[in-house]
Amino acid sequence: MRDRARLRRDQRGTLSSWPFHQLGQHLAYKARRAGVPFVEVDAAYTSQRCPRCGHTERANRPDRDRFSCRRCGLAGPADHVAGVNVRDRARSAWVFVTAPVLASA
Repeated sequence: MRDRARLRRDQRGTLSSWPFHQLGQHLAYKARRAGVPFVEVDAAYTSQRCPRCGHTERANRPDRDRFSCRRCGLAGPADHVAGVNVRDRARSAWVFVTAPVLASA
């Protein structure tokens, strides 16, 4: 976020000093308050992983803005691909969060 956001000079210090953990806590609070489910997922390698075949490699990102899978050839904007991967991880996590608790015999 720090590298991609374009802000006025007087706003730059505020963004730079805002910890990402605090942003996550703020989002969780706002979601709870609005009654919206909130699931936090690990974003590691989401912009390097192919959502179609699962191949993860640094070379899948030829530059900052583009994604191109070296295995299956899927290509597109890197931010979009990362968003799809985050969504898929959240869906997988959601299954565990909402699964009924089974009583042990």
